[in-house]
Amino acid sequence: MELDGAVRIAWQADGLVEIRVAAPARSRRELDAFARVVADVALLERTVRGVRVALRERYPGALELQVRDTGQAATAPYLLVTWRPPKREPDPHALD
Repeated sequence: MELDGAVRIAWQADGLVEIRVAAPARSRRELDAFARVVADVALLERTVRGVRVALRERYPGALELQVRDTGQAATAPYLLVTWRPPKREPDPHALD
């Protein structure tokens, strides 16, 4: 887990070294569940395009996928997957 709340998944494909998964305004439980789905997809799909297609089938219209390159030698390019599901009422029983 990153300081910004994102989850890192090691993944080497298309010149990238990891996938970072974010779910702004979602509970920790929801982010963890989504990151598990992304990790499962990444095991089977070995290209950014393959990951994009597989995730969009499961989460139509609720995803952003971006290849990020910080330009710093210490940080390799990565795929950022952001889940932005439709707004809803927060679960008062969810534990973050």
